[in-house]
Amino acid sequence: MRRPLFLLFFLAARLSIAQTWEYVYRDPKDSTLNCYLKFTPASGTVNGLIVRDYSALPDTAKASPFRLQQLAAEKGIMTLYTVTSGFFPEMYYDDSSPALLDEIIREVMTMHRIPAQNLFIGGMSASGTRALRYAQYCEQGKSKYGHKVAGVFAADPPLDLERFYNSAKNNAGNFKKGMLEEAGLILKAFPEKLGGTPQEKPERYRQASVYSRADSSGGNARLLAKVPVILFHEPDMEWWTEERGATFFDINSYDITGFAGKLKALGSEKIEVVTTTGKGFDRQGNRNCHSWTIVDEEYLVKWILNQLR
Repeated sequence: MRRPLFLLFFLAARLSIAQTWEYVYRDPKDSTLNCYLKFTPASGTVNGLIVRDYSALPDTAKASPFRLQQLAAEKGIMTLYTVTSGFFPEMYYDDSSPALLDEIIREVMTMHRIPAQNLFIGGMSASGTRALRYAQYCEQGKSKYGHKVAGVFAADPPLDLERFYNSAKNNAGNFKKGMLEEAGLILKAFPEKLGGTPQEKPERYRQASVYSRADSSGGNARLLAKVPVILFHEPDMEWWTEERGATFFDINSYDITGFAGKLKALGSEKIEVVTTTGKGFDRQGNRNCHSWTIVDEEYLVKWILNQLR
């Protein structure tokens, strides 16, 4: 999705009942990186911000069955889609992309006078991983602007990169379809970004993970012990086994349940895991448990509203 790049900030706005939307390209020569799409409540008053970091900006010209940004706009909350990395799959392996996201968030929050305490972030799959990693980045005091996340949501995110790599290496021969393609990506991308395999660089994998089962302390999980977190997953093992050739060890539910258990052990009363049944489908109506359709968007917006301050 490319557009003319003749301005430092190329803006294309459209109007709907509840919201306006606007593309912003911070680099006049690049529409694939360092850019964002914001959905602003039509009222003009913005009480909070939801951030979702993507590999490419959504195309508003295409119809979508999802309604998160509209539901949020009706409650006075802006939704911001960002692109902070040209690498795929991006899991925020280091601080460079979170630092760029930090800059974009600051820009938008300042421009719209959004209360700093009402920053939310989330996503699907690797986008959800990035959301949790950014929240940890802020909890470590790394945000240049002192940002703190009021709540994080993620649908079926991979959280333990060591587990993820070992699963791909040991079981790729059994995988089918999307799982097989994903395994090929992981076996190439992780050693490139982390300097080797988990056997060669175990600490690097644990430092780059939201959660580490191999670390008795849970690794970075401790950073989210006081942050509201909601996770969605659909561990339909009949589907995962028959359609993807996976065991429970190979799916993200393995990370999610371990991560949630560790947060509770650390004293968190703000972790919620929503386990769904029969909700996962792709846009063509085919069964797919790894899909945003497992998220009850109305419930998610209510959860966000409960965290507003």
